[in-house]
Amino acid sequence: MISVVIPTFNRPEGLKRAVRSLFGQSLVRSGFDLIIVDNTPDATAAATIAELREACPDTVTFISLHEPAPGVANARNMAMSAVKSDLVAFLDDDQSAPITWLEDLLENYAAFPAAVTFGPVLTKLPTGQRRHRTYFEAFFARDPHFESGYIEASYGCGNALVDFAKIPGGPPWFDVEMNEIGGEDDLLFQRARRANQKFAWAGEAKVWEHPPSNRISLRYTLKRAFSYGQAPITLARKQGRKRLDLIALWMAIGAGKAVWHGAQWGGLSLIRHPARVYQLDRAVRGISKVFWWIDLRFYGAAALKAAPVKPEPECAPPLVVKAEQV
Repeated sequence: MISVVIPTFNRPEGLKRAVRSLFGQSLVRSGFDLIIVDNTPDATAAATIAELREACPDTVTFISLHEPAPGVANARNMAMSAVKSDLVAFLDDDQSAPITWLEDLLENYAAFPAAVTFGPVLTKLPTGQRRHRTYFEAFFARDPHFESGYIEASYGCGNALVDFAKIPGGPPWFDVEMNEIGGEDDLLFQRARRANQKFAWAGEAKVWEHPPSNRISLRYTLKRAFSYGQAPITLARKQGRKRLDLIALWMAIGAGKAVWHGAQWGGLSLIRHPARVYQLDRAVRGISKVFWWIDLRFYGAAALKAAPVKPEPECAPPLVVKAEQV
């Protein structure tokens, strides 16, 4: 048995797209549990969830929960309270899955048993998006072009199959201190790494990312790049004893990256080269390691203050791109 978890926050159309892609899975014939968590204080997804429940295949166990305290860790912990299986696949409410997604994840898990199995994420942008299009496609994607098998790296929860029987400790699985800034999945996967558990890559188990219109801007992606760049220091800070040596090392690395990529960004900007935005992204990730104590907030209470998401325009076919490096 496998469970699929989808946390959702103010994305009714995205939620419909994600869940309908699950209703079309080849694995529907053998069944699975679907757990949706509405993370809005006023349960604004209730009508959408009721509509989806009506369309749910008989073989799928449809479970909907409400977690009124906003925060990505809160939502995932609430979902885990209803999980009855060790294997849990995570899909975000701005993603959708092709028909063999779950089947491909399970086949890869059978061949390469691991605590966490990750799959590629490909980007679908609106057809009218021209400015910095290649950069945005790369930013929202996750496709390092690995062969299926064991890997050393870990990624995010979106499009991941987690075997919780292989992860030490217990609930709460996701650290609520990360509710507004993200990274709660990194801390979960760090548990597995410390226990010498394995990570795997399922090259065939891709999903599509549909970035909301309010995220397709440099204002948003550079803030996220700043947050992503802090990840190694966040992990060091969360260890039993604060690893001041690691923090100092990453600060030095970050300073070097900020200078190197900042200089390249400046030079490319003089000639308006399209690649300049990549160098700016990397420079920002370097700067964030120097100023590691600055927390930028994206979820939970911070998300409640965000402007409503506009309807999403028609998207172009997905493009396979390489993931950005931290």
